[in-house]
Amino acid sequence: MNFKYILGFIVAVSMFSSCDKYLEVEPKGIVIPKRFEEFNAILNAEINTNCYPDHLAYASDDVYAPHSLIAQDPLANAYFWRDIIDVDNDATPAIWGPLYRQIYNTNIIINNIAAVTDVSEDKKKQLLGEALAERANAHFVLVTAFTKAYDPATAGSLPGIPWVTYTDVTTATPPRTTLQETMNHILTDLKEAEGYLVSNRLNKTRFNKAVVQAILSRVYLYMGDFEKAKNYADLALKEPHEIIDYNTYAYPTQEKNTEILWLRTTTYHVLIYDLRYSSDLVNTFSANDLRMKLFSYFLDGTYMRLDNYWGLYGIRFSELKLTQAEAMVQAGNLDGALKILNDLRVLRIAKSSYQPLVSTDKAEVLNWVLAERRRELAFGSNRWMDMKRLAKLGLGAKATRKSIDNKDLLSIDPATYSYTFEVPSRVLMFNPGMPKNF
Repeated sequence: MNFKYILGFIVAVSMFSSCDKYLEVEPKGIVIPKRFEEFNAILNAEINTNCYPDHLAYASDDVYAPHSLIAQDPLANAYFWRDIIDVDNDATPAIWGPLYRQIYNTNIIINNIAAVTDVSEDKKKQLLGEALAERANAHFVLVTAFTKAYDPATAGSLPGIPWVTYTDVTTATPPRTTLQETMNHILTDLKEAEGYLVSNRLNKTRFNKAVVQAILSRVYLYMGDFEKAKNYADLALKEPHEIIDYNTYAYPTQEKNTEILWLRTTTYHVLIYDLRYSSDLVNTFSANDLRMKLFSYFLDGTYMRLDNYWGLYGIRFSELKLTQAEAMVQAGNLDGALKILNDLRVLRIAKSSYQPLVSTDKAEVLNWVLAERRRELAFGSNRWMDMKRLAKLGLGAKATRKSIDNKDLLSIDPATYSYTFEVPSRVLMFNPGMPKNF
């Protein structure tokens, strides 16, 4: 079965919107650049930098959207947590299509950069490291959408996702590896990338060693390996940064924002200009929390997000600090976790009303850390992942979709909901032997 069917569309030169002039289509549909700047342009293409699936943003319990329960479009299907997102087999599959297209891009670099002769070996290794990290992250996001939650006891028998490493569109679609094999591949790519990369990079949309370490921290947190999640968070936090005091916030530009390690936005550009707080999210903020005062405004019955820029879907240094805190609670170091938590809160709560949190109860401190993580990282690229992993740990919360007049439309129970979408029907149509999730 042709590789094009795993993507749900035929790979075309137009996919490289920002670097068309550098590319030509080789036999069998393979796009093979010749010079370093051509490979670099592929990595800098919009399909890579605008890569977080908007459907997963809509699926999170942070977002309110004015969808009707009878709507059947993909965004509504994701928003209402339906098993199948796509209803049109002729369209590019949501989440699946853009991410496998991104993986195709990275494989062009990974499989061909060694033959380039117009730059140094160090530059080639840098680009190779970035491509490996990009490929691993794309596969990881696919895991959070299309596989059951990770559990080391069952991961060896549950289906993961197809692991794609080639660019020849005539190659047969690979089978779904086991979930454990998929996670192993992701970790292998990231650790190889870490070895190639240094601190320098072109800008915050690109990878350096700290970004890869931050992604490793996120992956291990998803897997429930808190010790390794903290270790990689520790390493990533060595990158120069500063957590801004919101009592004196001055709206820095994206690239100059010292709180942001990695910049990313979604595949759906309009989303970042139309984010509305769910009532569940609004209720987590206290009256003196400066994040609501600075980053929201009330309009037509809902709170709208104000600072809609790329940093929302990348990685912030505060995420790494909260990962440290969560891991410390799990290890029984409540004092260490509370110090991190209070060091962040004092920069987020109005000085006139700030009071440090004090407790010797592990469950209470963990709840505080998780609540702070949700507030601090609201609308980010990790909320869906967090909903899924916390439900597996028995720490999930009921999520509800409400109407504009605050009436309940439907809800999901973390004890029974799988936080998993079905493999797109278009992919299953062309790959009838591929295992389904349900």
